[in-house]
Amino acid sequence: MASTEKKKKKGIVHKMMFGNEDRPDITPEQLNMSKWALFKFIFFGRFGTTVLLNILTLLFALPGIAVILLFYLNKSVAASFTPYSSNIGIGYPVVDNAAQLGAMTDFYYAMTEFLILVPCIAVFALGVAGNLYVIRKLIWQEPTSTVKDFFRGIKKCWLGALPMGLVFGLTLLLVVFSTGYFDAYSLHPAYKAVMMTLSIILLVFMIIFSSFFMTQLAAFKMKPMVLIRNSFLFVFGAFLQSIIFIGIGLIPVYFMFIPGITTVLVIIYFFIGFSFSTIVISLFCHFCYEKFLYDKVTDRPAAVYSKRERDELAETDKAKKKQPTTYKNPKKRKKSIDEGSSITPLTPTFRREDLERLQREHEQIMRESEVAEETPTPDNADSANNPAPENVDPAPNNADSDEN
Repeated sequence: MASTEKKKKKGIVHKMMFGNEDRPDITPEQLNMSKWALFKFIFFGRFGTTVLLNILTLLFALPGIAVILLFYLNKSVAASFTPYSSNIGIGYPVVDNAAQLGAMTDFYYAMTEFLILVPCIAVFALGVAGNLYVIRKLIWQEPTSTVKDFFRGIKKCWLGALPMGLVFGLTLLLVVFSTGYFDAYSLHPAYKAVMMTLSIILLVFMIIFSSFFMTQLAAFKMKPMVLIRNSFLFVFGAFLQSIIFIGIGLIPVYFMFIPGITTVLVIIYFFIGFSFSTIVISLFCHFCYEKFLYDKVTDRPAAVYSKRERDELAETDKAKKKQPTTYKNPKKRKKSIDEGSSITPLTPTFRREDLERLQREHEQIMRESEVAEETPTPDNADSANNPAPENVDPAPNNADSDEN
C-alpha cells in the first residue's frame, strides 16, 4: 500500500522568492487582460514579490541615502557657525555680507553633494534595471524566481543602465547648479528664471526618456543607438500621456515635499515605493510598445502580440471563410484524425508563449472540424452543378480502385 506523503508547507520567504505554487494555471482570458487589471494582478496578487523587489532595489539605493544623510548632518552643524545675524550688528566679529556668504556656502555644499551622488545614482540604476526585468516577466506572465531574475536582469542590462544613471545624475546636478549659482553670486533674477526653466524642462525630458530607455533595455535585445532613437520618438510621440502616467508612478516622490511625515515616507519606500513606481511606469511603457513597437520587433517573444496583429489575423480568417470552397471528391479516402493538426503537450515549466501556441492550435483544429462538417456528402455533392450521368456503374467501395 503506497504511503501518501504530506505536502510540505511553504513559508513566506519561499512564496516571496518563487511565488505561490498552489495558484491555478493562467487562463486564456488573463493573457489579454487590461492594464488596470494587470496592475491589480501584480501589485495585490503578487504583493510579496513586490515587497521583496522593493527591498532588493533599496539595497542599491543605500550609497545615495548614506551620502544624503551625511551631508544633511554636515550642513546642520555648519549652519550653527554661520554668522547670519552679524550684518545687523549682533554677534562678533561683524560680517557685512553674511547673507551672500551663507548662500555661497549652501551652493558649494549642494554642488559637492550632488557631484558625489552622480555615481550613486548610476549604482541605483542597476537596481532599477533588475526591478524592471522582473516586472517585465510579471507583465508577460512568465514564471519568475524573484531574487534570481533580479540579478539576472542586472547582468543583462548593466551596460546600458550605468550610462543612463550617470546622465540622469548629471541632469540633477545641472538643476541644482541653476538653482543656487545666481543667488550665490547675486546675478540678475531673470538669468536664474531662464536657467531654471530650461533645466526643469531638461529634467522632465530625462525622466520620460530614461523610463522608456530602461523598460526597453529590460524587455528587448536592441543596439544602443536603436534604444536611444526609440526613446526619443516615444518622448515626443506620447509626451502628454507620459507626463500623466509617469507622474502617477512617481507619487511616492511627492511625499518628500510634505514636512513632518518622514516616518511615513521611510515606511513607504522600504516596502512598496520603488516597486509601485516601476510597475506603473512599466505598464504604461508596455502599452506604448504594444501600440507602436511590437510590429517592428523581430526577436520579440511569442507571447507578445499587438492588437493590430490580432485584428489582421482575424480579418484574414474572415476572408478565408468568405471564399468559395473547392470541390472535394467524396470518393477519395478521408484524412485520418492523426493527419490533421495536433495539440503540442505542455511541458512542466510552460511559459506564456506555450499557452498562446496552445490556444492557436485549438482554434486551428476547430476550423478544420468546421470545414470537415461543411464538406458535401456523396448523396448531394454538387448535384445541381454536376449532375451524375446515367448508366454509370457505381464506384466500388475500395478506395484504391479509384486510382487504378
